[in-house]
Amino acid sequence: MAISIKTKAIIACIVIFAIGFVSGFALRQFLYKKAEYDFQYKFEKLEPLTKELGLSDVQKALLFNILADNRAAIDKIMHTVNPKIQMQLHIMRENIKGILDDNQKAVYSRLLKEYEAKKNEEM
Repeated sequence: MAISIKTKAIIACIVIFAIGFVSGFALRQFLYKKAEYDFQYKFEKLEPLTKELGLSDVQKALLFNILADNRAAIDKIMHTVNPKIQMQLHIMRENIKGILDDNQKAVYSRLLKEYEAKKNEEM
């Protein structure tokens, strides 16, 4: 029983896509090593809020306690959601690459790297 060239091509595309998806997802996890959602509550980021509200030292301490108490719950929620978001972003980016020519793919990859670098600097 011979498999047609069209069927072989479809199978090859599916295998290549699956390998790319798995390796891309694994590489992303390896490079960024951020399985948990990084809930930001550093004083520097809240200082404008605390100044604008005119919070006393006691209120600031209570605010930080509230944030710390809720961090675990937020991390738990994001721990289950973040992989799904990452997977969907990867699928979307692969679909975008599918409509680009080689030059456009190179530019798109560069733009993604710049975006990720900027996003990591902000964290």
